[in-house]
Amino acid sequence: MESTKGVLTLSKWGNSLSIRIPKSILDILKLTNNDKISYQLKDDKIILKPEKNESPLRKMFDGFDTEAYFKNEPKNKEIDWGKPQGKEMF
Repeated sequence: MESTKGVLTLSKWGNSLSIRIPKSILDILKLTNNDKISYQLKDDKIILKPEKNESPLRKMFDGFDTEAYFKNEPKNKEIDWGKPQGKEMF
């Protein structure tokens, strides 16, 4: 990703101050309303980092050992049940 610079203005929001992130930056980072952004203070700098939204499917396979699964490949191969015999849908 190429470097992007700009100036953001702090604005009053209730008892806090806020900044607005330009749409062009939101589009590049694929951020939308209610996405989470973590921050870190380091050497007088505020570092903002989008939190990755992990898909539910990815979470389901956490800890799945792909190497072990495919180690016994013949056991895990598809089975050919032959040609359709009737009104099967495919």
